[in-house]
Amino acid sequence: MRSTLPGPVGVALQPGSRLQYLAGIGPHRAEAFARLGLTTLEQLVRHYPRTWLDARRFVRIGELKPHELVTVVGRVRSSAARRTRAGRTDFVALVEDESGSLNCYFFGQPFLARTLKPGTQVVVSGELDPLEHRMLNPLFEVMEGEVESLLHTGRLVPVHALTKGITARGMRSAVRLALDAVAGRLDDPLPPDIVAGPGGAAGSGFLPLAEALRQIHFPDDDGALERARRRLAFEELFLLQTVLALRRRALGEAGRGLKTAGEGRLAAQARAALPYTLTADQQRAIEEIVADMRGETPMHRMLLGDVGSGKTVVAFLSALHAIEHGLQVAFMAPTEILARQHGATLARFAAPVGAEVEVLTGATPAAERRRIAARLDQGEPVLMVGTHALLEEKVRMPRLGLAIVDEQHRFGVRQRATLARKGVIPDVLVMTATPIPRTLMLACYGDLQISTLRARPAGRGRLVTRVAGEEKFPQVVEFVARELTAGRQAFVVVPLIEEGGRLEARAVEAEYQRLAAQPLLRRFKLALLHGRLRPEEKQRVMQAFAAGEVHVLVTTTVVEVGVDVPNATVMVVENADRFGLTQLHQLRGRVGRGGGRSVCVLVPSPGMSALGAQRLELMTQTDDGFAIAEADLRLRGPGELWGTRQSGLPRLKIADLARDGALLDRADVAARALVSADPHLLAPPHAVLKQTLLAGFKEPLELALAG
Repeated sequence: MRSTLPGPVGVALQPGSRLQYLAGIGPHRAEAFARLGLTTLEQLVRHYPRTWLDARRFVRIGELKPHELVTVVGRVRSSAARRTRAGRTDFVALVEDESGSLNCYFFGQPFLARTLKPGTQVVVSGELDPLEHRMLNPLFEVMEGEVESLLHTGRLVPVHALTKGITARGMRSAVRLALDAVAGRLDDPLPPDIVAGPGGAAGSGFLPLAEALRQIHFPDDDGALERARRRLAFEELFLLQTVLALRRRALGEAGRGLKTAGEGRLAAQARAALPYTLTADQQRAIEEIVADMRGETPMHRMLLGDVGSGKTVVAFLSALHAIEHGLQVAFMAPTEILARQHGATLARFAAPVGAEVEVLTGATPAAERRRIAARLDQGEPVLMVGTHALLEEKVRMPRLGLAIVDEQHRFGVRQRATLARKGVIPDVLVMTATPIPRTLMLACYGDLQISTLRARPAGRGRLVTRVAGEEKFPQVVEFVARELTAGRQAFVVVPLIEEGGRLEARAVEAEYQRLAAQPLLRRFKLALLHGRLRPEEKQRVMQAFAAGEVHVLVTTTVVEVGVDVPNATVMVVENADRFGLTQLHQLRGRVGRGGGRSVCVLVPSPGMSALGAQRLELMTQTDDGFAIAEADLRLRGPGELWGTRQSGLPRLKIADLARDGALLDRADVAARALVSADPHLLAPPHAVLKQTLLAGFKEPLELALAG
């Protein structure tokens, strides 16, 4: 029988009860839980483990084998912070048991010295590096004397995310008490017919919510754990797909009677003036976009194109249809550098047909801003290029017919909607150069129509990717010097350690000094670019590089998106295994934009893992961004889901898009059917679902319903 735990003043605890009323928590410890976003009992039982330690099959340190994911238990013999040549501080702990010792190496985590002190008993999970006999960034847990009992009971031990003031043991105890108190009282957001499965057939349904929550935290065995994970992952995906289905329906119902596309004479003239022929993909994308612009409902389309596939000219020719119709177009870029670059490119495209292009950024002088604002306020048909400055309330665009958002994953849903609301429900075209796997596209962008560019325009040079260890640094420098002597330019990219912080600037500065000291490079001009520079300084450096005045640009990933310097033929990426494959593909897309051969050199970290080597080797085998994105999802997981943090949709906590494709498809079918049958979720079985969606997805639902 399930126990009923008392709450405040003898009242039984409820799912919404504050954590401070749970036995052993109190107001002080509740503050620590709040740092994890956990303030109620329901939030605590929904705080799923990030992994599970298999205490049934521990391995002794002396029996470790390379390239196997294993778990060992031991005590910290010694620990120390280590300063690297690049200015980063790493942390090393020596863990030992009766059979041997193991070095655990943590990149950039010196704060672990407060946790992994000598004498501390720990459980460590990871993969043994055969060359260094160490684990890199292993998962660990301070066990506080629990291991022996757990080993004897043979449990899968949950490992939850923690914070200062909460131990692993304390978290598990709190979760157990919360489950006992409220697991059976939680309202299930999944409608009963979906929990039961199609037709209620045996084996097609899902675990009841309470059982799934108990098994996800304290599984009886592997099978129970997977059934619980599958149920909770489906719930997560179903909620997400229902939101997208509601947004699709809201957009489809937003009739406006506004045609935003002219007959196409202006676009035809501009196309004839281009120095190249459009690819079949580009032609098809333009046809799809223009057909939407001539429709009765506002366009909400994504232009998805691999690096160098020619998205900008597609967007430009589409924009000319709106301008020909007497409407305004907003072209929004994520950075000042990219906005000015787009402005120059679009102005060049527009010159033969006399279309007007203006650029507005945070650095635009006040007098220029007033002039542009006056033109826009009068409704002149202008192609307006800008950054977040276009979102300012005083920038009015009364005849906005088309809003184009470049690198859309860097903008939030609300920012895109703010831009769209400057017109009378304008068409919206969002663009990204990040190839997106099918499951990710369905999970995050299921409310968008998709146009895809795969083929590269003719005339682009061959791009070769090579992996060169640190021991080959002299040869890399020699190769770069040869390219510079031939009149070419080069990028050297250093991993971003702390966005906008001093560590980043110091790491880039150290690499800059190392390269500047090379005799072969002394006669060439090197420059720095990183997040701590002022916007005007970044712009000055990039302009100098684009003009050929700077030969080598030493930079962070600020150059990842959009920077176009056709004369740059070399890209050197330091510690390349620390990047995702998709990000590496974006980086190397900065070269190979001219007609000649270009080379991307990937320099791995000294302690690169076997998986890291596998990922870099894949980069040398293909330049297909879509294949790379699928591999990145499979090898690394969805991570930030290409900007889900900014999208207005919550990050997935337990669903895995690399393995849950079939589950996602099932959730999508179920969500579409439900919204089609009950578009306002008024049926009684859908009441909890509606309440859950409004609580967890307020922003995207509000925006969808606002049109």
